[in-house]
Amino acid sequence: MKRIIFLWLPVLVWMGLIFYLSSVPNLSVGEGAVDFWTRKPAHVVEYAILFGLIWRALQGSLAITARMPYLSAAVFTLFYGVTDEIHQLLTPSRAGKIYDLGFDLLGILLGALILRRFLIKIRIHST
Repeated sequence: MKRIIFLWLPVLVWMGLIFYLSSVPNLSVGEGAVDFWTRKPAHVVEYAILFGLIWRALQGSLAITARMPYLSAAVFTLFYGVTDEIHQLLTPSRAGKIYDLGFDLLGILLGALILRRFLIKIRIHST
């Protein structure tokens, strides 16, 4: 049980942070391009991190093949992105946008790429 908590608690905390940030009305860091160039990279980074946390939790808690955690983590993360955009549709002064899912997907791909490169590097150094 402690192992499950150790693996999944970071996922839940990170999802909670994303949920909280999506709940803040009028969340912006500037106007126009400044807002775009700060919020969209934030989408990418937050979903890259979420992908990594979910991958870690799946890898450590399920008996599945080596490739399955990547696909499962990607689907799970994208599903959370969809629910986040729906949540924003229901939040006053926020708007869920379909193109934000594109930034979330970019974050998932970035997270998978970084994780893959990191794991390859570890394998090379351990042999």
